[in-house]
Amino acid sequence: MLRTVAAELERWGSAPVVLRPSALLSDIPFGAVDATDDPRASALRDGPPPDSDRTIVIVDDVDALDTASTTAIVRAAAARRITLLIGVRTARARAARPTAESDAQRLALGLWHDGFAKRIDLGELIAPDAEELVALFPGSETLDSATRAGLVWRADGSRTLLRRLLLEALSAVAAGRDPLRALENIAPQSRLAVAVESHVADIAPDDLMCLSVVHRLPHLELSVATRLFPTDTVGGLVAGGLMHADGTPARRLTANDLIAREAERQLGSACVRAVIDAACERMLAEAEEWWSLPISLHVAEKWHRDGSSAADAPPVDPLVRARIALDAARIANDRGDSAHAAAHAARGLRAHDHPDLRLEAVLASGGWNDSASGVDAVDASDRDVLRRLARLRARPRDGATDSAAPRDEGDADTQIEVLLVRSGQAGDALDWAGAADLAAQAVAVQAASPEARLRALITAGTSATFHGGWSAACRYYRAAERLLDSRQKITGIAAKDRLSAVMFMLAGYQVAGADGNDVRQRLDEELRTAAREGGAAELTLAGAAASIAFAGEGRPVESQRELEAALGRQPLAVTDANAAMIELGVAEELAMSGRTKEARASLASLDLEASPMLLHGMRYVETTILAAEGRDEEARATARAAAEVTAGTTAAALRIRDLFRLSTLGAATREETDELIQLAATTDLPLATEAVRRLSARSVEEESTPVDELRLHNLWTADHGERWTEPGGIERLPAHSPALASGEELTRREHEIAVLVVEGLTNREIATRLFLSVRTVESHVYQARLKVGAASRRDLGRMVAAGVVPVPPGVR
Repeated sequence: MLRTVAAELERWGSAPVVLRPSALLSDIPFGAVDATDDPRASALRDGPPPDSDRTIVIVDDVDALDTASTTAIVRAAAARRITLLIGVRTARARAARPTAESDAQRLALGLWHDGFAKRIDLGELIAPDAEELVALFPGSETLDSATRAGLVWRADGSRTLLRRLLLEALSAVAAGRDPLRALENIAPQSRLAVAVESHVADIAPDDLMCLSVVHRLPHLELSVATRLFPTDTVGGLVAGGLMHADGTPARRLTANDLIAREAERQLGSACVRAVIDAACERMLAEAEEWWSLPISLHVAEKWHRDGSSAADAPPVDPLVRARIALDAARIANDRGDSAHAAAHAARGLRAHDHPDLRLEAVLASGGWNDSASGVDAVDASDRDVLRRLARLRARPRDGATDSAAPRDEGDADTQIEVLLVRSGQAGDALDWAGAADLAAQAVAVQAASPEARLRALITAGTSATFHGGWSAACRYYRAAERLLDSRQKITGIAAKDRLSAVMFMLAGYQVAGADGNDVRQRLDEELRTAAREGGAAELTLAGAAASIAFAGEGRPVESQRELEAALGRQPLAVTDANAAMIELGVAEELAMSGRTKEARASLASLDLEASPMLLHGMRYVETTILAAEGRDEEARATARAAAEVTAGTTAAALRIRDLFRLSTLGAATREETDELIQLAATTDLPLATEAVRRLSARSVEEESTPVDELRLHNLWTADHGERWTEPGGIERLPAHSPALASGEELTRREHEIAVLVVEGLTNREIATRLFLSVRTVESHVYQARLKVGAASRRDLGRMVAAGVVPVPPGVR
């Protein structure tokens, strides 16, 4: 900040004297004054010459200033011979050292106490402010949303750390590496490492140890952490933001890993390991009293790594051994790590033959199939569903002591999972009426867990959307949002389930043609939480959701970046079918913005055995690409092929889109036009009303169809962070649509037409109002889009409405 002030003063012709103290000069009298090459600095030592102007002096690190220089500077300021700007570092709460420990700090603070100085406290960097700073940073547009949230969390409210983290992340992206993974291995002598070391310097040793242990035992339960450390230590770290407690009943903890790694480096790995080993021994000795999954996993990994001989050193009950192996096998299977799951299950079975261990061994080997789950043809890529069904089916009935006992077919979660699988199968076959009915049955199941109920509500909302019932979908979505917002009740819904719910809600709004900006803002909140408590799977889901959101806003480049970054972390977190649908959405927006080569590359990357749902999506996107390439006849043929897939189905949302495209391309029959009108009358989807309104304003004379006319849904408002203002009122533009991309201003006619686009008028309506031909209006819209870098006709309208596009001279 002080460097920025100095540069701004120099720009205004008031160059200051800048002193840069150093620890090497802190014991040398006038070391800081003599080290500067500014001749005006001598006045601080020898006194100013007669009739000299008042000098501005900036000290960028008062902590390292020698006493003689400090005394001279303070006296000059008190005599009002200089204007002094200094930076004084204050300690954090629970700091290991007092606030003012050096003579320089005491003298500097004395100016303020005696009324010679004004103190301006630089407020703590809260998350929203940090996110704005990230957006300001050059090159930050290459970072995906999950990375940005992760950097803000690791910066711990420090602007210095945030800047260094951004530089490190951008360097990793330029090298083709995951920026968050790159932060796990920081060069010891790098500037980031030095900044982290300085940031951690005043943290108390007990706090450092707690951070290190929680980092090594991720998601350690709060009750267990207070067995190992004083309650005020744990609570203070959570309150201070260095540790995060999630919303589950166990209040599982995660530590700021950047700070925790530095803490372990300063303490020494041996000291941290000793504390963790003692915790493991205590849990094993008191297993009947308390149990901790993170500690259990640590023990299992140690046994796996060191072998059975090391494990046999302290005698452990076989049942405890089996329980530890079961915990490790379940987690490994959930991560998709079949090799380690099989190894842990085998070790546990040697200690005790238990049905749950046998089940995990079968899951690891891939032997569990959909027929064993009691449903037909579960998509093999949906591993989460298969695992949940398998474990739910293996639950013992009430009062049974062995998992091999007859299953309780009335188990609520089992009923919901089976119904949701069948609903998904119906949706893939474009039977969305059946899918909506099955999902509604799942919602009606009583006594379900919060996670199962959330999945049922989201599936019901999405199914109703595809079937054409937007009001019903909104009711389901609102119920899901209430469940997500009930944090004070600690529902136990994990970050992965929350992000998955938001992802499907965003997709539902896009399918319905509704503005999903409210859900988009919820995603921003969930991203901050996922950055603290989530792992690769959660960040993958967050990135997939962000990709859908950017597509809804008409920002294909950002959408593609989010999806690529997400799937590079843990592809298994998103099913193949869902990833393909998101990829199709990205390709659609790429084609809309004229990036046809990239759109074709995305389409070609989908090497799947297509269900009717995916087959329709690929033909739909192919239509857009052909229209963008100007191949109208081929576009009509492909649009006809897509419409044939939805003909006779209950996929009302998709059918409306197909019929609208056929009409827009001039290929619809009278029967198809009547069908579109009928669907608009019998459904309440926002896109249905929009389709009829736009087609009624279109005339047969409009033979040429710009590709953006094929987009039926309106782009989302995206008013969060789309525009921001620098101090002093300097307005900048969003990175995705820079105004005057070609360096040309809009003409008065182009601006006039763009204003009418804002009002929602079609090209035909604009032509009628301005007494122009439709082709002339289309030409002006096209030229205006090129000049301002708008991705589409509606994007042009949004930019004009937001004031991003300058008003031509003479236009009011």
